[in-house]
Amino acid sequence: MRATPQTGITAVVVTHNSARHLAALGRALSAGSLVPTRMLTVDNLSVDDTVDQARAAGFDVLETGANRGFGAGCNAGLSETRTEFVLFCNPDVRPSPDALERLLDALTNTSTAAIAGAVLGDEVQPRGFSSISKNVAGFLPDRLLGLVRRLQGNTPVTQNKAHLVVDYVEGACLLCRVAPLRSVGGFDEKFFLYCEEEDLARRLRERGWQTLLVPSAAVTHEQRGSSEGFDGAAMAPFFTHSLYWYYRKYHSRGYAELARCVIAACVLFDRSYRALARQPQLYGPGAAIAPFRSAESVRRAQERYAATRSASAI
Repeated sequence: MRATPQTGITAVVVTHNSARHLAALGRALSAGSLVPTRMLTVDNLSVDDTVDQARAAGFDVLETGANRGFGAGCNAGLSETRTEFVLFCNPDVRPSPDALERLLDALTNTSTAAIAGAVLGDEVQPRGFSSISKNVAGFLPDRLLGLVRRLQGNTPVTQNKAHLVVDYVEGACLLCRVAPLRSVGGFDEKFFLYCEEEDLARRLRERGWQTLLVPSAAVTHEQRGSSEGFDGAAMAPFFTHSLYWYYRKYHSRGYAELARCVIAACVLFDRSYRALARQPQLYGPGAAIAPFRSAESVRRAQERYAATRSASAI
C-alpha cells in the first residue's frame, strides 16, 4: 500500500559514503506494507558512488555540497518535504515489512505524539534523557548494566505492546509529524553527530508533544553505516563531544563541566581496561579529549584520521 496524500510520508536518508547500503534499503522501503510517497537521499559530500547508487535504488537525491552533520542533513531533507509525515532512517537500517505502517498507526492514533521510533535489535528498552549516572552506567559490562536496570525497575518491554511514551528514541529510524518539527526549527545543527534526536525530543516535549516507542515496529541495524570505513571507535569522539554539549544546553554550567570530566574519565578507564584485557577498543584515542575541544576541531581530527586510513590502504 502506498501512502496517500492525506497521510503522505517522505523517507529521508542522510548519506556520506554509504553506497553499499542503498540498494537493500530501497528494496525494503518499496516492498513494505506501506510504501513512502517519496524516497529522498540527502548526500553530505560523498566521494564514492553513493549518489549513483541512490538514484539506481529509486531515491531522489539532494546533494548538500558539504558535510555539516546528520542533523543538518535531516533539516535539508525536511525543507524538501511536502508530506504530512517524514521518516528519517540511516542507510544501514532494514525495516521489517510492516514497520512503517505500525509507526504511522501509532502516530495517527496518538494526536499528542510528534515522533514514533522503531525498535532496533531484540531488546525493547525505553530511553531516558541523559544524566551523569546513566553515562557511568553505560560503561558497565552488559550483565552488570542489565542488573542495574532491573534494580531501577527498567525492565524490557514486550514486543506485543502497541506503543509507550518515552523520553526519546534512537534516531536510526523514526517517523515524525512534519508540522511540530518545523515549529521547533527541526534538528539543532550544533550537534554534528549523536544526541540530536534526544535534543529534538526534549524540545518537542517542552511544547507539549510526546515521543513514542513502538515495540512491534522492528528494524535491523548494521550500525555506523552512514559513513563507510569508520568503525564505532573512530566515531566515538563525536558522541562524547555531543553529549557534553547536550549537558551545556540543558543543565547548569557546573553540572556540564562535571559531566565532561566524568565522561573523559570513563573513556580512559574503559580504554585502559580493554588494553589490559586485550579486548577490542570501543572508544578511539580522541574520545576522551573530544568534550574539551570545539566541534570544528573534532571534525578536522576525523578528516585527518580518514586521510591516514586512505593513505595506508593504498
